[in-house]
Amino acid sequence: MTNEYDIRRWAEKLFYPVSLKGKVPRKDTTSKKLGATAAKTFSSHARLRGQIARTTGRSPEVMVKITNRLGAGKGMAAIRNHLTYITRNGKLDLETDTGERLTDKESIADYAHELKYQVRGRSVPEVSNRREAFNLILSMPDGTPPDKVREAARAFLGEEFGGQHRYCFTLHTDTDKPHVHACIQATPIRKGKRLNPRKADLQRWREGFAEQLRCIGIDANATPRKTRGATGKSSSQPGHHARKKQPILFRVMAQPVEWPQVYKSALNAWQRLARSMKQSLSATDQDEAIRIERFISGREPETPKKR
Repeated sequence: MTNEYDIRRWAEKLFYPVSLKGKVPRKDTTSKKLGATAAKTFSSHARLRGQIARTTGRSPEVMVKITNRLGAGKGMAAIRNHLTYITRNGKLDLETDTGERLTDKESIADYAHELKYQVRGRSVPEVSNRREAFNLILSMPDGTPPDKVREAARAFLGEEFGGQHRYCFTLHTDTDKPHVHACIQATPIRKGKRLNPRKADLQRWREGFAEQLRCIGIDANATPRKTRGATGKSSSQPGHHARKKQPILFRVMAQPVEWPQVYKSALNAWQRLARSMKQSLSATDQDEAIRIERFISGREPETPKKR
């Protein structure tokens, strides 16, 4: 029990630090089939170990961010301009929260008119001193199938905002990284609080988007940068899968990677987690401890042994 407590303690310190605590992480649908106590234990056990394995295996990291351009979302004029921009003036389809696809400038203009008047009986001012909408980008590394990114984004937005906030989105494939631009109205459709995302919300959104990608067969992770000592780019899907197919050959480094000082607390947590998993009675945990040691030393991940 003590060993399991230590594993959970250090894993939560890495993946759910105090600064990011807020809402409980994504619900585990398996919980519905279990008793309350068993469900909680199962969810914690499976979630944390899955997160550890994806991180040490360097699964591709999702990116979710709010665009902070000057005046973004501050009034209907800004919202209208943003819809024009993300649809390339009507050349790209815009999908709404009701599942409707808008395919030309006229239908997008009509939709913007609806947004102006359809929230709780109040019109959105043309210019506002507060954000009336948030512009979100959901992205994956180079090589991820664009249609899968759109499918996962659709599922994530529906789960997070469906029935609560009006939103729309469109897929962009004009860069190496396929990404979705979403526009979410701040004022709820009926009762409730205005949307006011914080750091914890963004991390939760990353986790939600990554989960939806995994549900459709795309390897994806959502780990805080500090936890993974991130100083470089995320790996691409092709590179990640090619590496997983390779035999157990490593790039042995002359010198272990030096983690920046700001990441020392995360490094310490990783070291303690590895120590706790080494002492576990589970062979899987013991194998994971070895992968953690390789991860924090900067070496390539090891292919899990078959037992």
